[in-house]
Amino acid sequence: MLNILEILNTQTSRINFIRGLIYLSRAQEISEVKKGIEPEERVFLRNAMISLSIPEKEMEELEELIDLDNIDIDLQFNNKKQALFFIREGIQVCYVDGQYTELERDMIYDMGDLLGIGKEKIVEIENWALEGIRWVERGNKLLEVEV
Repeated sequence: MLNILEILNTQTSRINFIRGLIYLSRAQEISEVKKGIEPEERVFLRNAMISLSIPEKEMEELEELIDLDNIDIDLQFNNKKQALFFIREGIQVCYVDGQYTELERDMIYDMGDLLGIGKEKIVEIENWALEGIRWVERGNKLLEVEV
């Protein structure tokens, strides 16, 4: 089983990871297409912080970033595995509201480029994420009760 605490093995890499996800979750807001991030994105980010054992004080500080006009991010990770994990989770935070917009995709590609991840690998991760979303949707339909 994948242990994210082994992948993001320093507090700095965990904080940078969350800051990057917050930045991605605000992509549409920044472009003035929508106001504020979706509740599903807030839940995703909170769960990510809990999974990464971010201390409560730092969680509060990171959650404050969600509502700031501008945030700075430091997309530096110690290795390729951390960078790939960030891209994978970044795509998921973009999809969590049921949409993966062109703006979000462009941001993912730009971040991937900065991190040395090729477009082909990102497309592979995008396809995996969409497949997972469809799998969950099919599972949810199985729970629907016919009357």
